Amino acid sequence: MNTPDPSPGRQAANALCARRAPVYDYELMPVAPLRREAIALLDLQPGQTVLDIGAGTGLSLPGLSAAVGRTGRIVAVEPCDTMMRQAKQRARVDHLPTPIDYLGVAAEDADYASVLGTRRADAAIFFFTHDVLQSEEGLQRAFAALKPGARIVAAGLAWAPPWMPMSNLFVLGAAMHSIVRMDGLDCPWRLLESRMKNAEVERRWLASAYVLKGHV
Repeated sequence: MNTPDPSPGRQAANALCARRAPVYDYELMPVAPLRREAIALLDLQPGQTVLDIGAGTGLSLPGLSAAVGRTGRIVAVEPCDTMMRQAKQRARVDHLPTPIDYLGVAAEDADYASVLGTRRADAAIFFFTHDVLQSEEGLQRAFAALKPGARIVAAGLAWAPPWMPMSNLFVLGAAMHSIVRMDGLDCPWRLLESRMKNAEVERRWLASAYVLKGHV
């Protein structure tokens, strides 16, 4: 049986990721401090399981591995084949001790049970994954794989207030280069926050970025 072609949205996302893959690590170097903050906010403990949704080239894997250790587990979800290969290479080169399961599919198609079985994860990180956060189905699948009370941290771009035009020029330029769906940038965390309790949002970089933390 023939496999249906991906939707135009997914085709666009895959094409965008493939174009960005060779320079992705360099593009995201300036946000490394925010990535470290996001991982720290997960408050991971040795032996825990964490979902890295929209893992990209695996830039979060070393920090997540250091937190959960060799007895923990990471599930990395990334639909772009090129980026996923780079993520796997990073884990090998860095000799990460944590077992890592790689799901090379879109968040909407992620079958977490195929790698976790009946277990559920303790935490999830969404780092600069705007398109995923606008997907009801992708979030629904992720939340079904999380324990009650699991910790969630998200970070990414957001429109600043209208009286901060320079911040919004930055957001516009970065978004046009890095995301498919421009909708939702006024409140990128809306769908995620609606599924959480004790959600807190803080703005960064002259309000051009945000960090959200909370629990399932």
